[in-house]
Amino acid sequence: MENFSTLIENSKRAVRYWWLLLIIGIALFVVGILVFVYPTQSYLGMSLLFGWLMLISGILEVVLSSVNKHFITGRGWMLAGGIIEIVLGIILIFNVALSAATLPIFLGFWLMLRAFGAIGLGSDMGAMQIAGSGWTIFSGILLLLCSLWILFQPLVFGTTAVIVWVGISLLFAGVAACSLSLQLHRAHRCLGDR
Repeated sequence: MENFSTLIENSKRAVRYWWLLLIIGIALFVVGILVFVYPTQSYLGMSLLFGWLMLISGILEVVLSSVNKHFITGRGWMLAGGIIEIVLGIILIFNVALSAATLPIFLGFWLMLRAFGAIGLGSDMGAMQIAGSGWTIFSGILLLLCSLWILFQPLVFGTTAVIVWVGISLLFAGVAACSLSLQLHRAHRCLGDR
């Protein structure tokens, strides 16, 4: 019985920072909308914007995985993804000319990383029998399809096509992160009742 009590207490601590993932999701969704609202902005500006978005998202994911030392599953994926996002963000911020030329490839891999993270975390949430985890997996699959489209056709994408596909992909990434955060919030409330 003591092990079960310890498990419940560790799980409570793990999901109390659900709101960090919600902030990431809202930021991704807002940036996705801004991509459509200001489509004529320069391609270099978009590279810089995504560099900062990746850097901030990576920092928040590293913080989230660090404060959730007792998180049962998915913590390592979140930490690795956060570190990769920090590195990619720094590269995009400080080498704008290179990032403009390789933006579709960077974005494709970044979105693929987020897709695998959403699918993996959704699977982990499903294993914990948290309702709605299927939506996280579904949104991760949609994000994976968008990232593959970008990666398999990087030279075909002109500025307009990159803007459209990046906007759609960011909207999916934002929805996936918000969905997962709400599942963690439900788990937090459920565990709080025990």
